[in-house]
Amino acid sequence: MNRPLLNADHYYVLLDRYRLDESIGIHDFERLKPQPVAVTIAAVFARRKRYADKVSEVVDYDFLRTEIAALVHDRHINLQETLCEQVLDICRKGGARGAIVRSEKTNVYPDTQSVGCEMSWFEDGVLLG
Repeated sequence: MNRPLLNADHYYVLLDRYRLDESIGIHDFERLKPQPVAVTIAAVFARRKRYADKVSEVVDYDFLRTEIAALVHDRHINLQETLCEQVLDICRKGGARGAIVRSEKTNVYPDTQSVGCEMSWFEDGVLLG
């Protein structure tokens, strides 16, 4: 995942290839059983001048994992695009000022590592330039 450069007053929090088994896909056979999906997030947060080395001053990675797990638990999502949009909403809810989200089905084709999509959103003033 390539990430755009941020202004000096922002930074990325990364969750790389979070593996889940989820019910996703448009085909009938995809509704029969969950399939492996990897979700990657690069969420942008405002940077402080100094940190007191306390988790209360930053986003807790557990928040992202818990919210994504709850999103896919006991429900079917047809499109990876829908999944990405909803994970972007989770990032917004967590106070992010931008994010890049990637969803990858990792067991679709024998000759391909994964198939997926990637979406991003950034508030004005977050990106360098």
